[in-house]
Amino acid sequence: ARAAISATHAVREAAPGARVLAIDPVIHVAPRPGRDPGPAAAYTEAQFQAWDMLAGRLEPGLGGGPGLLDVVGVNYYWDNQWELGGGPISPFDPRARPLRDLLAGVHARYGRPIFLAETSIEGERRADWLRHVGAEVRGAIRAGVPVEGICLYPVLSHPGWDDERYCPNGLLEMEARDGRRVEHAPLAAELRRQQHLLAAMLGEQAGEDRAEEADGPQPGRPRQPRVFD
Repeated sequence: ARAAISATHAVREAAPGARVLAIDPVIHVAPRPGRDPGPAAAYTEAQFQAWDMLAGRLEPGLGGGPGLLDVVGVNYYWDNQWELGGGPISPFDPRARPLRDLLAGVHARYGRPIFLAETSIEGERRADWLRHVGAEVRGAIRAGVPVEGICLYPVLSHPGWDDERYCPNGLLEMEARDGRRVEHAPLAAELRRQQHLLAAMLGEQAGEDRAEEADGPQPGRPRQPRVFD
């Protein structure tokens, strides 16, 4: 954290208009059925330690402060929710939390714009996963959470970090054919669909914002963010 704080100050000194992104996983740990929920809740709460240090809430002697968090990036994968002492839980498990709620929680905690910095899944579920994530992000934006974009990661499938096995999780496969990378067609089609849906939604909101500027603010409707340029 001390190195990140020093680096942020150095970047701002060199480029005063820079926005610094602070990125970490967002998780939810569920208790086992019938067990004390306290340990799982404590594990979940620990995910905020690095951001809290940057914001000066934890270990303030490091020099952090609220102004050091420009944009909060969250990494979210299929296994970011799990049972304490067990494996990943299904999105349909009643103990799971919707991604839109996790995003809202991060924003409520820090009051900063956020974006999905990494997300993907392996195999033939790649398009289904992006469809699920896109729907959750749009739901968060409609609820007033300033989500500034989704970063699909990785673009290129790759060897595993730990065991060198092939990880088919990218938009493009690692092996080239006839000098070109092979596109995972279902994910490519879903990516184009998600881009269209998000652009259409933001276009509608831009029209509503223009109407609001003409008519005055509408009670109960938060202003909506834009995606990264």
